[in-house]
Order: sequence, then C-alpha cells, then structure tokens
Amino acid sequence: MMSQRFPRSRLLITIVLIATAGCATTQPVKQVTGLDSIEPEARILLMTPDIKVYTLTAGGVPELNPDNTRLARANFVEAAQRHTKGKRTHLKVMEADLSTRDPELARYERLHGAVAQAIDQHYYNEAWKLPSKGSSFDWSLGPGVATLGERYQADYALFVTYVDMSGSGGRWALSIAAALVGVAIPTGGQFGYASLVDLRTGRIVWFNESFATDVGAGDLKTPSGADAIVKNLLDAMPGA
Repeated sequence: MMSQRFPRSRLLITIVLIATAGCATTQPVKQVTGLDSIEPEARILLMTPDIKVYTLTAGGVPELNPDNTRLARANFVEAAQRHTKGKRTHLKVMEADLSTRDPELARYERLHGAVAQAIDQHYYNEAWKLPSKGSSFDWSLGPGVATLGERYQADYALFVTYVDMSGSGGRWALSIAAALVGVAIPTGGQFGYASLVDLRTGRIVWFNESFATDVGAGDLKTPSGADAIVKNLLDAMPGA
C-alpha cells in the first residue's frame, strides 16, 4: 500500500519524468527559505524520515519493499549525521518509530505531511495559488508544536519525505520491448522534500524539493548513494 502521507500525484509525476527525460538529471526543483542564517549551536531534531522504497511492477503498480525501506531509512539517517558532522548546528536523531508510542508526536508528523502537501500543491503551482497566502511563504504547524521542542530539547525539527521507485525485471523487459516500437515506458524514479520547522513558533522556515529522473542518481540502499541524496536535499539548509 502506498504511503498516505506522500502525495499520490507526485508518484505519478516521478514516473512521467522518467518517460519524458532526455537525459539523467538530479537537481533541486524549488527551495524556499525564511531564514538568512541559523543561530550557532542550534539544536535540530531529525524526525523519523518518511522514506519508502517501491518496486514498479510490469503493470506499473508500485509495491512497497519493506526490507529495502528499512535499509534506506537507516542509510539516510547515517548519511545525514555524516553531512552535519563538524557543522555549527547539532543534529539529534529521533528514536526510530517513536511516534508509534508518542501520540502527540505522531499527530504533528501527520500535520506536517498535510501542510507539506499543501505547499507542494498550492505554493509551487501558479494555477492553485491560495488567495489568502498570495506570493508569501507563510506556512506553519502552529505554536503548539513548541511542546515537542521542550520535550526533546530542540530548536528546530527537520522533516524528510523521500520515495524511490525502481522497475522490476518484468517492467524493464516491457520498457525495452516498447522502446523497439518507439514507445517510452518509465522504469522508476525518485522524489523527495525536506523542511525545517522552528519549534518555538511552529513556522516552516525552509523547504526544499528534489527530483531525480535517473534511478542511479542516488541509491538509498548504499551509503554512497544516501550521501548523494542527503547532499542534494540538505546542502542548502541554513546551518548545514
């Protein structure tokens, strides 16, 4: 079953990108920041990353791969720790799946998922701009999130969502056969975003989206691939 916290439309867009891409690219799509800088010694809490690894079947149906998902999530966390080592901020990693035991934490993870999807749909898409927001980047989880900052002794929360899809053997065979008659069949792709939330105010102060139209551009199942993806997502984060 697909993660309900990840926009289904983005799964489809990722697939379409593979079909239309003329060459392999890995690049940030958009980045928005409400911070010029971040205070020295700031404490950033990395929430349990919402990472999913799917296999795209011959029929084009994404099937979740639990083992690869667990491996990808662990590699991402380790890569994030390497990426921020020696920086002026302090990265604290949330205990894995703590949200299953902390209802308030789970509530804010769901809330962030909904807000991030709204940013994706209504801030970046001119046709769906919200009149109440205008062109300003004004998104928040609400001041109540300050309780998480107090509980986990953090100034900011870093949320990450990432989806990786790679084609099955049957999907690749179909793609090759289709290519012989001039038809492009997508075989996978990646999409993700990261956001930084000020736990004192609830405001989302930085947001970054990233596409990868080549599955080999960064493989979360390997440490080096995870390093590449973390760099792509987090390099421009204030304090990183």
